[in-house]
Amino acid sequence: MPQPNFMTETFPNTEPEIVRLGAEVRGLVTRAIKRSGKNAAQVVQEMSERLGGRPITASTIYELTRNGDPHQPREVRMPVTWVITFCEVTRDDGLQRFLMGPRLRTRVEHSERVQSLDWILEEIRKYARKLGQQEGRKMGKGKRPRKA
Repeated sequence: MPQPNFMTETFPNTEPEIVRLGAEVRGLVTRAIKRSGKNAAQVVQEMSERLGGRPITASTIYELTRNGDPHQPREVRMPVTWVITFCEVTRDDGLQRFLMGPRLRTRVEHSERVQSLDWILEEIRKYARKLGQQEGRKMGKGKRPRKA
């Protein structure tokens, strides 16, 4: 099977698409903070500590989550080193997944499904072994079940 050429993937360069992507990033950041149970100040404090004391202010995160004037779209910028730390602090990997792009995101989702199915299969095997052991105990040693 031919390998995809990573250099030929296109990045949206139209203004409406860039605005839409910026809105998605703002939404992901906002939802991650809400789901974490922390406020923006707590998130940036933890991020700052994990980044070796780099000063990050709550206003920086507020700026990332602020909806601006739709007629004057803003670019959302977050240093890459912050993304990983942000996802660790909020315990939400939505932003990292979004930044992967659709092709890699699909691969990760397929891999997770396979891992989930493997886990389910292993649980079924454990349950079957447990049932087999219980059945053996009920009948006693060397006894066979009666035929009806």
